[in-house]
Amino acid sequence: SAAAPRPKSTIGELNDTEEYLVSKGFESNDLASCKKYLAMVSEHAARRPGPTRSAASRLLADPKRARLSKLDEYEHLEQLALASLDLGALEDAESACAKLYDAFPGSARVGRLAGMIMEASGRHDEALKHYENVLEKHPADQRVMKRKAACRYASGDLPGAIEELVKYLDVFMADVDAWDWLADLYVAARRYDRAIFCLEEVVVARPSAHRFHRKIADAYYAVGGDKSITSAEREDALNNARKYYAAAVDQSIGRDVRALYGLTQVDARLKSAAGKKGGGGGG
Repeated sequence: SAAAPRPKSTIGELNDTEEYLVSKGFESNDLASCKKYLAMVSEHAARRPGPTRSAASRLLADPKRARLSKLDEYEHLEQLALASLDLGALEDAESACAKLYDAFPGSARVGRLAGMIMEASGRHDEALKHYENVLEKHPADQRVMKRKAACRYASGDLPGAIEELVKYLDVFMADVDAWDWLADLYVAARRYDRAIFCLEEVVVARPSAHRFHRKIADAYYAVGGDKSITSAEREDALNNARKYYAAAVDQSIGRDVRALYGLTQVDARLKSAAGKKGGGGGG
């Protein structure tokens, strides 16, 4: 895939513009700086809801003086809706979303935004039905499929969230973050074998990220404490845990304290198991 274009601005410039706007730019209604700020927020995919909402609402209040094109207006409406959502200002989010719906009634992107507002209002069942309607028109929309899983999880439906994420990964197998998330859901459901499978996908994709080696080690360590399997299977799981904890320590140049602690715990368990064997204990 093509590399993302390099940002024209720096994070330092974004911070400086934000500082200026908050200190006096908003008060003096400096629309040019508001416009510049929102362009940088978009460019860096920055999540700064307070200043974003203030800048977008000022521009949209006077689009003519701000010299906004229709496309600019739509982009700022979306920024206003998402920022308002982050801040819990649901009425403002709904108002901005309604204007976007008028302009793009069949858009999956706007549909996802509307569903997120329903979720934030605690209307999870309504949001799920809404996402299903959007997916009827856009069956392979990546973000809407992922939101369905998030919505089920937010409503307390862990098996449903797992089911939706499995369906999603059947289509978007290269989404490493989704594999990582599915592993977390399987850990929450105590299905460690499935979590290990997911994390193996993540480790293959991101072999130098030590936290994933540690996460797979944690899952193997949990299996190593499962009394419903044989002592040989527990020992095998603990040896795998040791291998991945050691890899996490190696990749982090010894800085992953949790992996170091995991190694000591695994060694203690393995010694304990060896002692029971030597003493004639079975498992």
